[in-house]
Amino acid sequence: MDRTKKSILQNIHEEMVKGTFNDLDIVCENGTTSANRLVLAAMSSYFRAMLTSDMTESRTGVLNLSTVSVSVFQDILKMSLCPVDLVNEDNCVKMLDAAEMMQLDDVKDLCHRYLKEGLVLNTDNCLHWWRLMNHYNVPDLSNRAFSYLTENLTDFVETENIVHMSKTELLEILSKDDLKCNEDVIMKGIMKWLERNNPDANDVKRIFEMIRIDLVDPKFLIANVVFSHLISGNNSVQQIIKDVLLLKVFTCSTSRFHSGREDVLVLHWNTTSLLSCFTSEGTWEDVPPAPVDPGWWYSAASLGNKICITGGKNRVKCTLVYDVCRREWETGPDLEEQRYDHCMATANSKVYAIGGEYSNTIEEMSESATRWQVVGDLKQSRQDAFAVTVGHNILVMGGRSRGRGSDVIQCFNTATRCVSNLSSHLPYSSVCLRGSVHLPDVYLLDYDGNVMHVQVTDSDGEIKIQVKSTAKWRSFKYYFGIVWQNGSLLSFSGFNTNCEIRKYNLAEGKEDNITFMKSTRSGYVFGVLPVSYEA
Repeated sequence: MDRTKKSILQNIHEEMVKGTFNDLDIVCENGTTSANRLVLAAMSSYFRAMLTSDMTESRTGVLNLSTVSVSVFQDILKMSLCPVDLVNEDNCVKMLDAAEMMQLDDVKDLCHRYLKEGLVLNTDNCLHWWRLMNHYNVPDLSNRAFSYLTENLTDFVETENIVHMSKTELLEILSKDDLKCNEDVIMKGIMKWLERNNPDANDVKRIFEMIRIDLVDPKFLIANVVFSHLISGNNSVQQIIKDVLLLKVFTCSTSRFHSGREDVLVLHWNTTSLLSCFTSEGTWEDVPPAPVDPGWWYSAASLGNKICITGGKNRVKCTLVYDVCRREWETGPDLEEQRYDHCMATANSKVYAIGGEYSNTIEEMSESATRWQVVGDLKQSRQDAFAVTVGHNILVMGGRSRGRGSDVIQCFNTATRCVSNLSSHLPYSSVCLRGSVHLPDVYLLDYDGNVMHVQVTDSDGEIKIQVKSTAKWRSFKYYFGIVWQNGSLLSFSGFNTNCEIRKYNLAEGKEDNITFMKSTRSGYVFGVLPVSYEA
């Protein structure tokens, strides 16, 4: 049957090329061709709406496609009817533009695949592709182009493209805390942009507020910035610079990176005190209080140098975002559904809130961090589960389901937004599960003190789970989190007490008799998030 369908479609295309049954004139940007209205209406809702209504095209039999070339129209026609892929370097963008207008998802997918496999980025074209993929809503390619630009910012600043950026684009780049270049280079690019675009005084002030002026060489600042005509007359910016110079806060570092530091942020709740920081030096640092108290049983996930906290017993829809580098909180958009006792994960630069007491669904926060939207359904309750990100999949492991401990592993595909149950199960059913991820290794500890070491691999889209070992430690009930560190597990626990740290030696299968410094404040511990700063 498939062969018959294929043959019929190919015959239809051949007859259209000959013009045998064509009853439409297609006026393109560089010439005219013809087509059959029945075929076009069957191809796309765009043509169907145009040809089955009282629009001019339906009455006259003339379609104006003034932005589409004859060759692109003919290639799209052939790809829609015949099993061929005609996308290439020369026509890809025009093909994508036309397919977007004509609502031809299959052609758009072929264009996306070509770009994913064949797109070569450089400092001359990365801004163009970042914009283009944003325009066509292709987030993976847009993120790829944006990452290339920020990772190669030193070279990008030397190109003329820097001055052609919009203010919004410039501010988005400056908001990044992990730019891989000297802050002097960033300032150099800013000055080039300001001189060419001549923004108003308020915009200049906003831009300078986002620059780490404390990391700029004072000599460079005075020689190239302070006496610029755009800066010298701006009292607000002059004050910003003056404050830095007078306080002498210039450091030896010229980068936004914190060299080699790995800290652990503990979800340590006591009203608006939501986080404690255990540093790589073995000390505790205070984290500023949050603007509101979400209540206990909130959850968190890290994305870059930001911590996203959602839900909680008191504010079941709230979102709070903590900037680790700037040590600042802000309030994010409300969740669509009420949540506490849920879990969270990040994948493909997006944040996900999963399950919980009140909802079985999965919510995703948009790239712009302006709203949440429900994107999946677990079809069963999952409380105190643990989420593991594997590529574009999120595995939801263990936790309570329908009031009982679960050993089920569900897989949420962030690309297709489908949820499936894996055939593999955890070695124990757990009413509360915490873990530490170092793929392919995942280390788990549950309410009953069961230690599990599993390996998770993705083989051509097939997730495989292998149990490597199990052991028995101690129970911290619901109030703990763990992190893997040099062959051992560190547990952080507290039930309205100062957070205690214990160490479990995985190789020897026993707890080490080591004393760690306790946290200076009391609270309930609901998990931990390791935070790394690139060198």
